[in-house]
Amino acid sequence: MGKLFSAHGAARWLSFFAGWVVLGRIGAIDLAAGLVISALATALSLHLLPALGPDPINPRATLAYAARFFAGSLRAGWDVAWRVAARPPRVNPGVLTVPCAVPQGLARDAFRALASLQPGTLPLAGQGPDLRVHCLDITTPVATALDADAAAFLAMADAPPHG
Repeated sequence: MGKLFSAHGAARWLSFFAGWVVLGRIGAIDLAAGLVISALATALSLHLLPALGPDPINPRATLAYAARFFAGSLRAGWDVAWRVAARPPRVNPGVLTVPCAVPQGLARDAFRALASLQPGTLPLAGQGPDLRVHCLDITTPVATALDADAAAFLAMADAPPHG
């Protein structure tokens, strides 16, 4: 129960509660229920996925990653729209194998989940340090973009690259 009142517990509780508020109504009873359910979800998440260390998240790097992610998403969205709206469509789809600095396991899965939200690319499972990526146009610099994204992702946890 002590973990619930730690900095990690407070951050998780705030995240769960923010999700509750965003997805629900904002009445007194709804907020009270959200407080209790967020606390229960936090206790369960701390039990199932304990905190990684004294300060696992670098706030500045997280903000930098979020800014990079949203800017890249807008650019990629416009690029995809332009490619498929052109006559004939300017696409050259395929699967590329690119090196990935994010270590395998939970970190790689989280990176793949975030990278899959970018229009035009879909990271697939890979072997070892490589990642297979389905992309809308294999002639674009996918490896360079994913390498920069991986570096920004690893900076959030001050983690060293894999390899």
